[in-house]
Amino acid sequence: MARVLDSVVGRVKPGRMDDHLGMAIEVVKLFERLGAESPRLAMAVSTGEPAGTFTFSTEYPNAEAWGEVGDTINNDAEFQAFVTRVSSPNAPSEILQFTTATEVPLRENTPARGNVIEVHVTRPVPGKFEEGLVQATRVCELVEAHGATNARLFQLGFAGLGSGLQMLSWECENLKTQGRVADAWGTDPDMAEIAMQARFGNAVTATPVFDGLYQVVPF
Repeated sequence: MARVLDSVVGRVKPGRMDDHLGMAIEVVKLFERLGAESPRLAMAVSTGEPAGTFTFSTEYPNAEAWGEVGDTINNDAEFQAFVTRVSSPNAPSEILQFTTATEVPLRENTPARGNVIEVHVTRPVPGKFEEGLVQATRVCELVEAHGATNARLFQLGFAGLGSGLQMLSWECENLKTQGRVADAWGTDPDMAEIAMQARFGNAVTATPVFDGLYQVVPF
């Protein structure tokens, strides 16, 4: 079954980073107690316009497991008290959006988690979906060949105006490794070709919406 990725995007208020990190530690423990997988906070490193933002994400083995944890959250007094605090005017951060995405199974990836997450959100071109999956599979293979891990494709579902978009992501141990992968887009002939054709040539299967780089906060 397809995995589900749940994400909360927000912005830390000026001077409140320590408070924000303290609440993040709390919510990681809450999600772990309730059965969510891989609760992680990642701060924006390079994301363009949404500067100073963060993403908090959790994962689930399938949609039913996602729903089960959601039901538990709604009936958990401790979690609801946390929601009240994080939604108050005095909260250290502002919540901007909630999104839910479903993984599109492409291949057996290298599942190791990294400390740096690279994200590319695109809008599929009508009639090019199958070609896009082939292209995404090849990209995942290439970036992992140069040191990235956990390269995956997601379809955004409950995401407001972003519903129907796709998100291709991969992870790296550190920024140096991410830089090595970035260099490969210009030095590896296969990567250079797919980058040129997918964005500007005859193999455009999706149009870019957002590219971002995030650093995972260790707890």
